[in-house]
Amino acid sequence: MKKIKVVLCCVILCMNLGGCIKPMGRGERLTKELGSEQQIADQMMEDIAVALDNGDGDALKELFSASALEEATDIDQQISNLLQFYQGKKQSFEGFASSSTHTKYGEDIEKQLIGHYQLTTDKETYRVMYDYTVVDKDNSDAEGLSQLEFLTDGIYQRDDFNYLSGSEGYEGPGVYIQE
Repeated sequence: MKKIKVVLCCVILCMNLGGCIKPMGRGERLTKELGSEQQIADQMMEDIAVALDNGDGDALKELFSASALEEATDIDQQISNLLQFYQGKKQSFEGFASSSTHTKYGEDIEKQLIGHYQLTTDKETYRVMYDYTVVDKDNSDAEGLSQLEFLTDGIYQRDDFNYLSGSEGYEGPGVYIQE
């Protein structure tokens, strides 16, 4: 009889404590699985900066999606030009990413981030814009960078400044540099 009381008390206690645990919402599950959108965007910027600091064109190329590598015009030369344009070693970066997410029945089918960052090296300050497909359930070849644009902060501060990406002649995947 005493064992039954002890077991019954344990069951009641577990049921009461279990009711105090809040179930995770969809957004919380995604954040736990992928990280927050800001964390994902910051990690991509970190990966870009590390590749540039190391002068590693192959590492930079690996960040691009398979479809972007296929569609871009001479991506190897574009990356080589960026490695020549980039001066110094990263000291810091800060920025944000806007996001676009297509869901179906509560599941992310496609998630895209457009990153806008200021990257400071020991020699120059750059502005960086990138287009990054984090998830594409219908076309996994599209996952990765599609566009990466670099320019100096001086160009960014001009009154007539516009990003090249999306402008006439700069619609497709690739690496764009404003000098």
